[in-house]
Amino acid sequence: MSRNSVLLAAALLIMMTALASAGEPGSSGFTFLRLGNGARAGGMGEAFTAVADDATSIYWNPAGLAAVEEVELNLTHTEWLMDIRFEQATVANEMWGGVAGLSFTGLYYGSLDRYGEYPSLTPDGTFSPYDLALSLGYARDIIPNLALGAAFKIIYSKIDFKSATGYAFDFGVTHRTKIEGLILAASMLNLGPQASFDKEKFYPPFQLRLGGAYEIRKEALHGGLILAADAVFPNDNDVMTHFGLEYSYQRMLMVRLGYKSGYNVQGATMGAGIAWESLRFDYAYMPIEYDLGDAHRISLTVSPSL
Repeated sequence: MSRNSVLLAAALLIMMTALASAGEPGSSGFTFLRLGNGARAGGMGEAFTAVADDATSIYWNPAGLAAVEEVELNLTHTEWLMDIRFEQATVANEMWGGVAGLSFTGLYYGSLDRYGEYPSLTPDGTFSPYDLALSLGYARDIIPNLALGAAFKIIYSKIDFKSATGYAFDFGVTHRTKIEGLILAASMLNLGPQASFDKEKFYPPFQLRLGGAYEIRKEALHGGLILAADAVFPNDNDVMTHFGLEYSYQRMLMVRLGYKSGYNVQGATMGAGIAWESLRFDYAYMPIEYDLGDAHRISLTVSPSL
């Protein structure tokens, strides 16, 4: 077994140990942290743990930040259910011998009617709940083909006059194997202590992600094809699986398909992208069952290395 494989196995063992003590079923709060980041990942069914190689890696697998060259900015807007808006801004920059990343997430629920403690048909004003998170991450290649990364996030939620504050850590590892095009990766997300909302205590929405990706590049394809799969182990639910595919034509046009298994209202996804010079526009369509409405995610990526 190679040295890289030994290090990867050790990292996975540490992650599995942390999972065992992360929390009990139903104990999670700040669940907006599981809504994803980036339209590229959204179109691929969020099978992105091993694919992650851009600024949004700070969300999926902070080790993926190590693949960013120079500087990269990603802006993502998601139209969620009803009037819910999901906004994200992420920047990554080569520095300190590796790559550092900074990410802002905001989930805004719109205006809601406020009612008093007693039953009433007349609202007592309105309020606008929201969730916020700010993440700072860093990654680097510690030896050839093996990258490690970590991130720290501050979390804040507010509903009317009540609020909650917490923090959590993310850790990740990415290994480019000796098999050309094959990448294995793992990440441990939202590992943190209990927070409290009013009198209710809860843990951040911890999850362990194990992923693999295989990239094929041949002249006959006029570009590249990526096949990806993730297994997700949350602290409050059963294991879920993600599958994704991306075809890139001459690094200019991208078509993506994905599927999420183990979710009550989510399944197939699709998306597309177009790159021009230092800009890339991505779109993802993520249907939601039972007439709850569909999610549309749009991203703009700016980087001189696209």
